[in-house]
Amino acid sequence: MADINEYLDWRGDIPFSFDGFNEVDSLILSQITYTDMEGIMTIDDELTLADAAKLYFEIHTEEELRARDTFFKLAPLLLKKASQTDRFKDIRISHYINLISKDRDEQYAAMTFILPDGVNYVSFRGTDNTLIGWKEDFNLFFMNETSGQKRATEYLNLYFKDTDCKLLLGGHSKGGNFAVYAGAFCDKAIQDRIMKVYSHDGPGFREEVLERDGYKRILPKIISLLPEESIVGMLLSNEYDNRIIRCDSHGINQHDPMTWNVYGKSFVYVEGISEKSKVIDKTMVTWLEGLNDEDRASFTDELFAALEATGAKTLGDISSGGMKSVSDFVKYLKELPPEKQQEFSDVIKSFIRIGSDILAKEVKGKLPKMSVSNIAITKVAKERQLLMDEKNAIRQEITSKRKAMSEEEVDIKSKAICEAVMRIHGYNTSDVILAYMSFGNEVCLDSLIEKAVADGKKVYIPKVEGKDKMNFYLYDGNLSIGSFGIREPAVTGDDKLYDPELERLLNKDGTALMLVPGVAFDMNRNRLGHGGGFYDRYMAKLKGYPVRLVGVGYEYQVVDELVTEEHDIRLDALITEDRIIR
Repeated sequence: MADINEYLDWRGDIPFSFDGFNEVDSLILSQITYTDMEGIMTIDDELTLADAAKLYFEIHTEEELRARDTFFKLAPLLLKKASQTDRFKDIRISHYINLISKDRDEQYAAMTFILPDGVNYVSFRGTDNTLIGWKEDFNLFFMNETSGQKRATEYLNLYFKDTDCKLLLGGHSKGGNFAVYAGAFCDKAIQDRIMKVYSHDGPGFREEVLERDGYKRILPKIISLLPEESIVGMLLSNEYDNRIIRCDSHGINQHDPMTWNVYGKSFVYVEGISEKSKVIDKTMVTWLEGLNDEDRASFTDELFAALEATGAKTLGDISSGGMKSVSDFVKYLKELPPEKQQEFSDVIKSFIRIGSDILAKEVKGKLPKMSVSNIAITKVAKERQLLMDEKNAIRQEITSKRKAMSEEEVDIKSKAICEAVMRIHGYNTSDVILAYMSFGNEVCLDSLIEKAVADGKKVYIPKVEGKDKMNFYLYDGNLSIGSFGIREPAVTGDDKLYDPELERLLNKDGTALMLVPGVAFDMNRNRLGHGGGFYDRYMAKLKGYPVRLVGVGYEYQVVDELVTEEHDIRLDALITEDRIIR
């Protein structure tokens, strides 16, 4: 499925004036906030995204970024990609601040994005990989207000008390928590100007926070987005109406928004949180209920003091330190007074015991329901996941090659393919052509479409009309930009809809030719699409009608063999710039 990078490919040329700010835009800006702007701008500077990206990559390289050891290491690359789109390039960044204080257990960063219509999107950075940042996360368990939460509130009060601009707030992980907290407890005059608050897998709060008036006032404006196996976003309490997102990864890796599935201008949602996530949440709640605030604070202090005793400043330092880090960690704990050692040990054992008990109960509760059919279903699910992983790997490889094509190469090869199509018998004998409008360096059919219209053929173009529905409408030259940023018919209606049954009634001997795009094809004329299933479903409806299915793609899109499923439909032919495969 698509992700936020592909969203930029699909919708990057659609300005906010044409299609307003949405939840995917919010996630992109919250990810860009992870970019370290030191040496690029100060709190008093204001730069467009385009200028910020240009300056950033004058002092950093992609190789340097990819060598980093954090899940958000690619945030600057997202900044670069967004800065090259019409939608994002002119957004202005201001009020950038980044503070890390060991004395105050504080890791806090924020920036404001000024949208083209003057609305200010205030974004707070989530937890980085510093031990200080992670310790502040633990402080949420026993403090009603952390240093970072206080700073976030002060940020809003300082920069927006003398303005009348509308506000959007957002952040990922701890940044989402900061956004909600700041929106809840900033000055009421500022709170009244907040339109929405986006929390992207952000943790909740202690019960005391939820009871305060400021939180209750901001609650209706909060949009909470969680991956289906959320861990971080399930911590502590909230009263959100959570939206649950499907992901291409599992477990804690779902905390990385680069794995979240995107459909058009929104995310792909699932029914509810996973059972695994519920077990972890229940374990944390039960564990914390058995500890008072003093116990939680003492455990946090000792844990991070032991981690700092290794000489590490980041989680990456601990990982690279290997056995020496482990040895230093254990050594520090052994030097604690006996009573402190016991307290620390009791807390760890309590967590393990509670987690084991809850997991055992969950498993026991499901055992009576297990049967041979359940086991078979589980096996099928695993096999399907392997199949999806293989398909996604092919998609990634081919899509990268297609993105690397120059405009000239696309033009030359597309014209060669169109000319080859117009030479085949199926084109010359067809009264109807089901074509498509190309996107993202796909084979461009524009020249073929114009020739077909000139030849008196009826040409139909697809339009996506729902999460699982696509129809074809008569091409009349009037196009608009659709959900995926793809050109589609602007004027629709029953009189313009392609209906194969009606066509057969009106023209008993008539035939149609459908030109089918794809990500990859194989020598057996199988096809791999983007994963949405639109063409598979539509081609299934054409079964039994005189419609010839012809795939069009570049030669490098043809692989030896694709793994297929029962619902996959084999094409009648495949045409590339070099050959016709029948």
